[in-house]
Amino acid sequence: MPAPSATPPTDSPDSGPARRNSAERKVVTVLFADIVESSSMVSGRDPEEADQTLLTILQILTDAVERYGGTVAQVLGDGIMAVFGAPSALEDHALRACLAAQDIARSAIDSDEFKVRIGISSGEVVAQIIETGVWTDYRTVGETVHVAAKLQQRAQPNSVLLSRETLDLVPKGLTVRPAGELRLAATAEPVTAFALEAARAMRRTAMDLLSAEGTLFVGRQPELAVLAGALRQAERGRGACAILIGEAGIGKSRLTGELMRSPEAAAFTIAIWPQFPIRRLGDPDDLEAAARCLALSVCGEMSDPAVGRLTAAATRNGGELAGEAMRELLGQPSVHPLWQGLDPAQKADFSVEGLVAAIRELSAERPLLILVEDAHWTRGLTNRLLDALVEGVEDTRVFVLVTSRPDTPGGWTAADSVHAIALEPLEPLQADEFLDHWLGHSPSLADLKARVAAQSQGVPLYLEESLRTLETTGVIVGSPGRYSLGKADARMSLPATVHGLLASRIDALEPGPRRVLMHAAVIGTSVDLGLLRAVSPIPAADLPSALARLEQSGFFARSRLLPNLELTFRHALVQEVAYATLTKRERQPLHGRVLHALRRRSDRNLPNRAELVAHHAFYAEDWPLACAYGRRAGRRAEMRCKHFDAGRFYEQALKALDHLPDTRRNIQRRIDLWVGIPLVLLPQGRQLAGDPLEEARDMALGIDDRIRYARATSLKASFQWVYGVLDGAIALSRSALDHLGNQGTMELRIQGLMRLGGMLVDKGHFPEAQEKLEQARTLALTHAPRARFGLTAVAVAITAAYQGRCLAELGRDDEAVQVMLHALDIAEEVGHAFSVSSVKVHLALVHIIGERFAEALPLLKDAVTITEATRLHIFQPITLGALGYAIARTGGAAEGARLLNASLEQAHILNHSLPRPRILNWMSDLALETAQHDTAIGCAANALGIATDAGQLSEQGWSHFALAQAFTATAQHREAMEHLAAAETMSRQLSMLPLSDRCRTFRRCLAASGQVT
Repeated sequence: MPAPSATPPTDSPDSGPARRNSAERKVVTVLFADIVESSSMVSGRDPEEADQTLLTILQILTDAVERYGGTVAQVLGDGIMAVFGAPSALEDHALRACLAAQDIARSAIDSDEFKVRIGISSGEVVAQIIETGVWTDYRTVGETVHVAAKLQQRAQPNSVLLSRETLDLVPKGLTVRPAGELRLAATAEPVTAFALEAARAMRRTAMDLLSAEGTLFVGRQPELAVLAGALRQAERGRGACAILIGEAGIGKSRLTGELMRSPEAAAFTIAIWPQFPIRRLGDPDDLEAAARCLALSVCGEMSDPAVGRLTAAATRNGGELAGEAMRELLGQPSVHPLWQGLDPAQKADFSVEGLVAAIRELSAERPLLILVEDAHWTRGLTNRLLDALVEGVEDTRVFVLVTSRPDTPGGWTAADSVHAIALEPLEPLQADEFLDHWLGHSPSLADLKARVAAQSQGVPLYLEESLRTLETTGVIVGSPGRYSLGKADARMSLPATVHGLLASRIDALEPGPRRVLMHAAVIGTSVDLGLLRAVSPIPAADLPSALARLEQSGFFARSRLLPNLELTFRHALVQEVAYATLTKRERQPLHGRVLHALRRRSDRNLPNRAELVAHHAFYAEDWPLACAYGRRAGRRAEMRCKHFDAGRFYEQALKALDHLPDTRRNIQRRIDLWVGIPLVLLPQGRQLAGDPLEEARDMALGIDDRIRYARATSLKASFQWVYGVLDGAIALSRSALDHLGNQGTMELRIQGLMRLGGMLVDKGHFPEAQEKLEQARTLALTHAPRARFGLTAVAVAITAAYQGRCLAELGRDDEAVQVMLHALDIAEEVGHAFSVSSVKVHLALVHIIGERFAEALPLLKDAVTITEATRLHIFQPITLGALGYAIARTGGAAEGARLLNASLEQAHILNHSLPRPRILNWMSDLALETAQHDTAIGCAANALGIATDAGQLSEQGWSHFALAQAFTATAQHREAMEHLAAAETMSRQLSMLPLSDRCRTFRRCLAASGQVT
């Protein structure tokens, strides 16, 4: 970057030490403007003349920057560097920079005396004011600065190049064309450049949403009903004014767009007066803009007839001078002598009267809906116009709808007579509906949806921008309504558009409360007052008033009074933006101070102390404490079925271990974490990145730790089991038990026996499965009947779940139900979601095998609720499929078929092959009942193929039977008999009494009908 310009010292010729304010991270737009061929402009000239020439041009550049709220960071000999969005954040910093660049380029073109090159880029920088006795520098550092400088160098004379990041921040108002790519370095990613052709001070309005396709309207039906009712009243001559109040992004434009789409609005002429915080040179003043919008809405054009029509309307309703005022507003100077004699203040009064008079008169021809968006940015005359409309439309066919933010100073203040409608964030269920609509129903996205919903807290704009960022960064892949998880390890980054919006609110605070907010953000979204005192940047005596200011401004809400005061950020994204503003160098010691305070607190008055210590120890880089508490917090989360949180804590503990010496104990901790992380991925339906379990096995062998080797091997077997590698899973599970021998904890032995028993059930080796499961159950009843064993949870419950299904397949139905009901009592007493869900699903499967579908229904409905609430994706395919089959067999054919198809799609998305044969056989059975014979054959054949590949012998038997039935229905007797014989053979080999009975009954029916001898 070029060196900063020097300014004369103010009090000493010695520079002295540099004085620096606190550096902050900012999302800004940087503009570089360079005077082309400046050397030739000053060559051969007197220095004073040369200086005056360049200063005149530089003044044009700096004036444009100042006009749009930018900061001139450096004035160079032949150019400037400007920053938009710092020191104070601006929500529309990218648009402002483009407007300034356009003004500069147009000034150069119009003057024909100089030329400029301009480059613009947006992104994160570190910004800091540095002062010495010689110079002052607003220093900004980051890749964004270098990209802007490179774009300026690449630009043609009198042209503007901007980056993709800048373009993405301006949803409306820019016209650009592609301009190739550039690289900052040989190894750097290419930067896409765009040439700016035009920029307009515009924002996305209700009209844009009205014309958008595929938009979803969620959660505002009561407010829409109120507004639609007001429109009906206005059409009957009872005009009114209403104001929608809500924070930025809450959905005001969405609601007004939906109102304009409604049947009630069809009878109205709609005039939209959007307000902007930016005004370009040459833009019409406020009342002129309102008059032109009215003419375009009513007449469809700005023409002499349009001017005449509006002028006549104003005259009829308001008198001659009102008409002359309207004429002037529409760009035709009045020659009326009375008008010529008025002073500016009187003309302004008549201009307001003329607009109101024209609106009243025109509404007699056709009702008028006047929409004033973003009234928090209105200025003097527009405020007067709105006040006059409130008083002047009561007996007309006019409805005035105004939108405004409550947290923005200035703008229009509505009278008490104006009906105010406050928009609140969407309810959780409404946010879920929104996310399901845009993302679809892929199980892989369940955790991501929960994180987006929690982060966005029901603000539609935050939801939309978060989804756009997730797609751009590759976290999700697909198309609207059909997305799936892309980069599972990608970080969910804060949308730059939302960052600018929230940062501008934060930067509008006074310095004291602003710094308190930023330091509070270090603690988290919930802020304990005792912890805040430990990091407060202001004296303790001033802290209460600063917190009161932050509460009043809508940043904090009190969430707890006892045993200690706790504040909560009203929006998690505000906390994230405030935290992101701090530099990493500043964050670490603040985390250390919070950690120090936490170590003096107890779990009794701070229930989540372990999780807080783990978090702050990690970011304070206290590695021993981060490792110890990360493991502890992970286990606590795991026991509460908060698997995503558990995985996050385990991963932080693992990273902390990288900074600790490789002692035997730390190697054992690493093995435990390599086992722990996959353990919490399994119920989420997420596959492993790499093979940490194999690394854990190798490391355990390296230190001759047979117990940890057995634990890692057993869990690796579980992954192979879930993903359909049954034979490999069984072999690994046997190996784990063999290596365990007589060593290890009772917990590990019970886990190993349960897993092996469950695998043998899916394999179809029911007698051996029953033996292993009975061993596990006996050990659990003897040593820990209600103990939770990680994901195996309540051992007695999980063992009974597998046993019940095994006994049902063996024909011991009554015994199966009795065992499982006892286990369900234990699981519900302990209250462990994984255990309860598992037992209910398997008990329902026992009822389905016994064809007791009505008894299976309530169990499956409960299980679906549990698996969705706790995101136990591992159970969702079989649970949904079983529920669909039970519903279909109890009269709900259409709903049942929908759920069966959804369950099959989920199994495919999760790559779970084991539930698919059973689901497909159920689908074959239902297709056969509705005479869809080809579908029945296709489903059963597909089931047989998958079961054969996975080695599921019992499912092969049921698939053969399904094919026998389907081929019989199509009179393919030879194929039917082959499959029936195969089913009979497998039922005998596997001791599957229910299948054997079904085969025997079916053969008798065939014999009775003469189809077989």
